[in-house]
Amino acid sequence: MPEISTAIRVEIEQLVAEHHWLLDHGQADQLYTLYAEDAVSTGPMGTMEGREAIKAWGERRVKVDAGTVRHFSGGTRLAFVDGVLCGTTYYQTFRDSQADPLLPASVGEFREQYVQVDGRWLIRRREIAPIFGGANAAAHARRLAAGAER
Repeated sequence: MPEISTAIRVEIEQLVAEHHWLLDHGQADQLYTLYAEDAVSTGPMGTMEGREAIKAWGERRVKVDAGTVRHFSGGTRLAFVDGVLCGTTYYQTFRDSQADPLLPASVGEFREQYVQVDGRWLIRRREIAPIFGGANAAAHARRLAAGAER
């Protein structure tokens, strides 16, 4: 089984951090660049199959006023499972739309699989799994889906 080198760990942690930064800073229309062509993303926002579906979602997302959102993550565990690089990253999400924005809106895990394409690690599968605050995450997804454009 391949070893998780320091270089792989750094690249995956940067990939996850870039995902959060783009989402939190109004650049969700660029998220698709972090995904493989055959990627699947599933969670409170629904299921998106393929890079083009993720791109379309991101293009819609930047037009909706989602308020101020910040994702904090860490504790990433990486392992090769049947030859596939898999990761679990813990997260907390804060939103200014919460009654108390200093309390997490949701806490959970990003369960991911990665693939190397042209020497660069990309997300092949992302499952957003709220552990605490799942109802908040679902309500936020509904607000975004029905949201007014900026």
